[in-house]
Amino acid sequence: MLMKKILPLLFLVIGLANACRDKTSTTKSNAVKADTAEIAVVVADTVKPAAAESPVTENPAPEISGENSSRAADSIDFKKYGAELIPSPVKAEIDWKSYPEARNFRTRIIEGYKDGEVNFAGHYIAVVFGCGAGCVLGFMVDVRDGQIYDLPLGEENSCFFMEDAALMRPDSRLFISAVCKEEAESARLNYKAYLWDEEKKSFSKIEARAFLKN
Repeated sequence: MLMKKILPLLFLVIGLANACRDKTSTTKSNAVKADTAEIAVVVADTVKPAAAESPVTENPAPEISGENSSRAADSIDFKKYGAELIPSPVKAEIDWKSYPEARNFRTRIIEGYKDGEVNFAGHYIAVVFGCGAGCVLGFMVDVRDGQIYDLPLGEENSCFFMEDAALMRPDSRLFISAVCKEEAESARLNYKAYLWDEEKKSFSKIEARAFLKN
């Protein structure tokens, strides 16, 4: 009889204990969820999406034209070394065999020759392009036979304080590789200049006093 009275009480106590445990577990679970949500909010506020990177662009090659007009160019007497200009010539195919090494710059030469006009010594299309800070390279193609010749440019004909580079005229054999200053603010100019010999198919150096206007 005693056992019958105790058992219901025992089950009641066990039931209450289980109920308390479940409630405590649920409370803790809800607290963890709340903490997790708060952490997520903090992280979202703290970690901002990375800004899109600006596209990296290469430094463009300097635009060099045979018709440069500058203090240096205006002081040069190009007409003194005149050449007969061939107007609107029919361009020959480029003869790569005449200068095999020029193939390293095939794209530059093809584009410059195709789109260009005679801009040096009467019947040559000079293709000039930048090769780095203070460096200029170039070739010229004879429109009559497509033969390629090297222009007197490159490292040995460049300078740190450069006023101008690759100055030429369509009707002149005079080619100015570079016009240099001794210092950044200097008014004095030095010229690296060459004269094209059509018979020898070569350039020779020429002094500034021979082509500067009085």
